Order: sequence, then C-alpha cells, then structure tokens
Amino acid sequence: MTDQSTPVDGFPQRVLRRSRAHRRADAIACGLLAGLDVLLVAVILLLGSEGVFTADWMGYAGMMDSTAASYQYHCVVFLCRAEAVTVALAIACRLWTTAATQLVVLTSAAAFVASLSTYWNP
Repeated sequence: MTDQSTPVDGFPQRVLRRSRAHRRADAIACGLLAGLDVLLVAVILLLGSEGVFTADWMGYAGMMDSTAASYQYHCVVFLCRAEAVTVALAIACRLWTTAATQLVVLTSAAAFVASLSTYWNP
C-alpha cells in the first residue's frame, strides 16, 4: 500500500493513461489516417464516375461499363477491411482517438459508397 498522495495504478489506469508524447502521436496518426481516408474515398468516387455511379450530383456518369458491375461491392468490402485493420492496429498501439476516428470515417464512407446508385443497383 502507498501513502494517500500516490494512488496505486491498476490495470485500467495504466492502459488508459498516456504520456504527452503518446497523445501527440495519437493526434498525428489520427490526422494522417483521416486525410488518407478522405483521399481513398475520393479515388473510389473518381474511378467510379467513369460509368459506374449514376448519382445526380456527380454529373454525367458516362457510358455503362458492364465490366464494373461489382465495383461498388468491392469498394465497400475494401473500406470495411481497411477499417478493421486500422482500428485493430490503433487499439493495439493504444491510439484511442485514431481508432474512434477510423470507425466513424470509414464506416460512414462505406455506407455512403454503398448508398450510391449504379447502373446495376438503381
């Protein structure tokens, strides 16, 4: 037992308490990965605008590309797998903010891409 001014650190306190450098690394990783996520979704939308997606806000989607019938599905699966990997790595490294951000950003991105109309799923 210790004196009253120094509490005993239990397992939850040791896991949740992080140094200033660790919090700074978490913020940097969070910003970098969120930026990378936005770029990834932008590339998915850019490549899908060539004949896959038909959303009105994207403008004219071009000719129907029959070879891209599974493009939307594969993009959603890829975003979900990227989410699982990055969240697992963030949790393993105790980057709580990064893990939460990846959950929100990539889940929202996958839901958004899945909600877009395509020539095969109007």
